[in-house]
Amino acid sequence: MRRRRAADCPVIVSWVPDAHALYLFAGPQPTWPFTVEQLRAYEQRDGHGAWVVVDDGGRVIGQFELTITGTSAWLSRVIIDPAQRRRGLARVLVGRAIEGARSRGATEIGLKVIAGNDAAIRSYVAAGFHDTGDAERLDVVAMRLQLR
Repeated sequence: MRRRRAADCPVIVSWVPDAHALYLFAGPQPTWPFTVEQLRAYEQRDGHGAWVVVDDGGRVIGQFELTITGTSAWLSRVIIDPAQRRRGLARVLVGRAIEGARSRGATEIGLKVIAGNDAAIRSYVAAGFHDTGDAERLDVVAMRLQLR
């Protein structure tokens, strides 16, 4: 398993099966079908990066995006190929995002996850995130982690 910046990976994220699944995985911003080109566009914003994890065959099996503004980081679109779940990849991706935020000077990292995405919420809680209780929408859980 290798980590690459999305801009270096020409692979289409074909394992997201439909628009509804994309919404559950990544929220309302990406459009169906989800492509690495969309990740490349996100990377063009200041302080923003998108990373993919590819298997030995070059197939995208997971990805995340990280935005740094001042001392705050924002983790978004942590997506894992359903065939690769329950192997610890979420822990690896979230850990790398936290490490990346720290190394760029962030003192906190936040995220939002679709309410009911229990597997993702469990992964974030295991990494130390807590529900802030201040999500502006009922279908979203806002979470934060203080980095020390």
